Amino acid sequence: MIRFHNHPAMGNVMENFFNNPTRSNHSASTPANIYENDNSFVIELAVPGYSKEDFSITLDQQILKISAEAKQHQINDEKFLRKEFGFNAINRSFVLPKTIDTDSISADFNNGILSIRLPLMKDANIKKEIAIS
Repeated sequence: MIRFHNHPAMGNVMENFFNNPTRSNHSASTPANIYENDNSFVIELAVPGYSKEDFSITLDQQILKISAEAKQHQINDEKFLRKEFGFNAINRSFVLPKTIDTDSISADFNNGILSIRLPLMKDANIKKEIAIS
């Protein structure tokens, strides 16, 4: 498999998004999609069964932390015959590149998907021509 990067200069940044050493391995991993828009990155987390009030999103230095407590699924006096899913605690962390405008980060929750928009700084020029001396 060959990994494709739209911006070769952003290779290390994208590697940090996907191979993040700060990810918590203590609970089941929450699925995430990360993609790029015109002037921002977007992180989407699939979190069915949670509401927006359940989440805490914090930024500490350049580390974006997303967490939610485990939810209890109550079955009154019944025994599970089969249990294939549960509501584990959510703990995900992403190291953000320095080109993110941290003052303009926003989040939205819709139909079990938590979307976090990470806008690029206006003066963060990823492409430039370099003169040969």
